[in-house]
Amino acid sequence: MFASPWWTMYRIVNAAEDGDREQLEELVDFEVLREGMHEDLRASRDDGDTDLLDRIGDAVVTTAGGAAIDTFATPGGLAVLMDASHVAPGEDYSWDVEREGLNAFRAVSTTESGDPGPQLLFERRGLSWQMVGVRV
Repeated sequence: MFASPWWTMYRIVNAAEDGDREQLEELVDFEVLREGMHEDLRASRDDGDTDLLDRIGDAVVTTAGGAAIDTFATPGGLAVLMDASHVAPGEDYSWDVEREGLNAFRAVSTTESGDPGPQLLFERRGLSWQMVGVRV
């Protein structure tokens, strides 16, 4: 159980690199991932503005952001996120696992030049792990 987060990360990185949709769908709860990203977007836009133009702007951003989330929260979108060359050409991510108790861990990425990359959030599901969130 101690090494299983590392094994899960190995499997998810390889599946993303290989474009293995079936493996990614097993390792990632895309429905929970999408819901969480939509909630984060709504929370970031809910600033209590009463001005009509501010509310219209918030609605436009939320709609456009929601469409981007639906495109990203797929096996193909995840593969793009995990490829450091999209952020830092010619570089790869190194991954570190940070435990958050017995039932969760965070995979933290860093580029070769030391810049932070995405963080993948995992929850234990039975005896295995599933990715349920991302922070960029």
